[in-house]
Amino acid sequence: MNEHGTPQPVADVGSGQRANRGIAICGVVGLILGIIAVILSFIPIINNAAAVLGFVGAVLALVGTVAAFRGKRDGKVLSVVALVLSVLGIVITLAMQQAAVDAIDDALGAGSSQQEQGADASGVEDGETEAAPVQDSEGDLQSAHVRLVSAVSSGNDYEGNPTVLVTLEWTNTTDSNASFASVLQTSVFQNGHGLETAIYVDAPEGYDANSYLAELQPNATGTVSLGYVLEDSSPVEVQVSDLISFDDDAPMISHAFEL
Repeated sequence: MNEHGTPQPVADVGSGQRANRGIAICGVVGLILGIIAVILSFIPIINNAAAVLGFVGAVLALVGTVAAFRGKRDGKVLSVVALVLSVLGIVITLAMQQAAVDAIDDALGAGSSQQEQGADASGVEDGETEAAPVQDSEGDLQSAHVRLVSAVSSGNDYEGNPTVLVTLEWTNTTDSNASFASVLQTSVFQNGHGLETAIYVDAPEGYDANSYLAELQPNATGTVSLGYVLEDSSPVEVQVSDLISFDDDAPMISHAFEL
């Protein structure tokens, strides 16, 4: 009471203290959540929780900051720091997740590009294999230079079947003595079928049974004659290639002859 006996109003000190404590608690909790959010934001997958914690911490810190500035109470710095850390935790989390997504996209894109390049390269290789070098009538093989001279109808074999006499000229391009049979192979086709080698009782004109096995010195040239049993009078295709080759694209000499 005053000197006139009138009661004086008493300030509610307890209410002010409780308000300050509430603001301080919001700031402290927001600060803790902000710190945790920043730490977790750098850890993949787990940083999903960091975004949630950062959001809750930001709300609490924002409440504390607004209340502190309006009421001119303590805890302003604490609330502002908590707000900054919480927002920072959210931002870092979003940035890390975006970086992870970009890295995955880049990895998938690189894998697809390599597969496409591999498919293109395979296609080129397949094309080269299909387009193996075929030389018409004359050309160089790995062990010889060969020229297909002729393929003409000849005498019958020992069973009386008509035959074709194939004549070839070859040069030994190896470093040692070699026979045609030891380095080259010949195939003759008619109507798409491989023809059998003819066996003669009476050798027809131009046929030399020994020419196939006769050896030539390096750079020497010789003539080989071979007989094959015909199916009919349609054209025949003669093919000559190396006897042994480890190259899928090994060259071949070929020519179709009318009988």
